[in-house]
Amino acid sequence: MGNFARQCLLMSTLFQLGFVCDAGSQALGNCSSTEESCTSVAIQQISERQKISAINIRIHPIFDESIPEENNFLFRLANRLHIATDPDVVRNDLLVKEGEVLDENRLIESERILRTKRFFNKASVTTETLDNEQVEVNVDVNEVWTLLPTLSFSRSGGDSQSTFGFQDSNFLGYGKSFTVSRSRSSERNGTLFEYSDPNTGWHQTNLSLVYENNDDGYRHYFSFKRPYFTLSTPNAGGVSYKNYEQQQSVYNAGDKVDTYGRISKEQEFFYGGKFYMSADRHVHRWNIGYSMRKDNFFRVLDEPNIITLPQDREFNALWFEYEYIQDKYTEAFNVQQINRVEDINYGLQARLRIGYAASMSNNYDNSYQLSGEMTRGFYFNEKHIVLAAINFGGFYDAGQIYDGSVNAAVNYHWKNFERGQFYIGMQGSRGLRLFGDNALVLGGDSGLRGYPDNYEAGDKRYLLSLEQRFYGRKEWFSLFHAGLAVFYDQGRAWGDSLVIQDQDEQLRDVGVGLRFSGTRNGSRDSGSHNVLHLDVAKPLDGDSDIDGLQWLVKVQTSF
Repeated sequence: MGNFARQCLLMSTLFQLGFVCDAGSQALGNCSSTEESCTSVAIQQISERQKISAINIRIHPIFDESIPEENNFLFRLANRLHIATDPDVVRNDLLVKEGEVLDENRLIESERILRTKRFFNKASVTTETLDNEQVEVNVDVNEVWTLLPTLSFSRSGGDSQSTFGFQDSNFLGYGKSFTVSRSRSSERNGTLFEYSDPNTGWHQTNLSLVYENNDDGYRHYFSFKRPYFTLSTPNAGGVSYKNYEQQQSVYNAGDKVDTYGRISKEQEFFYGGKFYMSADRHVHRWNIGYSMRKDNFFRVLDEPNIITLPQDREFNALWFEYEYIQDKYTEAFNVQQINRVEDINYGLQARLRIGYAASMSNNYDNSYQLSGEMTRGFYFNEKHIVLAAINFGGFYDAGQIYDGSVNAAVNYHWKNFERGQFYIGMQGSRGLRLFGDNALVLGGDSGLRGYPDNYEAGDKRYLLSLEQRFYGRKEWFSLFHAGLAVFYDQGRAWGDSLVIQDQDEQLRDVGVGLRFSGTRNGSRDSGSHNVLHLDVAKPLDGDSDIDGLQWLVKVQTSF
């Protein structure tokens, strides 16, 4: 407990006691903070006969004490107190082994996997040729501080949320993650226990456990899966279970007008594999599964009870899914992160699921469950990038669509000067006979930063965001990178919802925000790198009783 207390105290002194966020830095190798794009995998020209004679895993400390700026008492103490990552954790994520013929694509993908780990700041995989038949693989990773006191506060759309507790995203250096916290928000107060193992070491499976006890209910979650760990993974499968109870609020122009209760259970089993027609850069997969879901709604005492409760639902669906991935991964820089190597797939990715559902409700019994998504990137040159995505879902029976939705988004990134980017984000959504608890909302967290959360709701929505972004070059105090954004938002949500909305006109706002991307602390979620947002926005429309300025403090996974 002595070491534990010292670690928590040190982290409190080190960096952002009030906020926990992860984020970016540049990669090792040939990447620097001034580059427009990075290539950190230095694979030498090899012959097909070369085999891997050795894999050298080099785990670097949080701070480089050979650099004067990082050689001080506090940083040296952090290095001494930090528990280094076990080399087997790194080895389990590599797609190559000693004695195998060297495969360049597997090395590149191995580095990409290591960059998603929340307990590494940088990752590099390079080769060193010994002779015509022997080559060594060098794996370099830079660690971050992972045991964090989760003293956090966020504010968005007039609502505040605070959390107290601690988390460790690399428990005892074995790559496991756990969280214990107490949170308070406008919706609920509760205690959370969470454990996650992204790679158990057994057939590349992962395990997740969640137990949450709130003043309005609970949440229990279990998942054990073998995912498609890599593009070459031959098969996948798993099981998940979720059971929760909570109260959900209904809003009108940002004001809570009613509350109802919900009890839900979800279970899913699936198994899948690759089609034989898959090639190196074109992956075709199939999945088959069985899903069960049950939702029950009830009145909450002492509430206005002015709404009609959503209809109880129960589905048991057998489904088949097809997935396609075109491998066009490219390393980028300063697109969605700050001074961090980003792996962006500009290729087409698509998924289509068709299921047959049985239900206690005649409306949904013997119906067809449809869902799918598609993403595509367009790289015109180093200054112009477009990322597009569309997804849909719903139930179809006797010529009718229930709980149908289509969502589309297009993001344009224009590097209009060396350390700047002009960003345009466009989103649109359309619902058809949506379940009462699935309304499309706008305001605060869901867009339109100058308005309260849930300010507008309906079955139709659009949002336009314009931002001029500025990326700082300097790493402040050897702890974080900073950025700045000036933004304009415009949007509207309208149509059917649980209550008739007093507000459904087009809304606009303007604002400015700071961005902070930590370089020496662990991320909250696997596969993402957090960016702390501090925004202030002014609404240009809406009712006169809205605050003249909206303050937002939150952690996101992009700029």
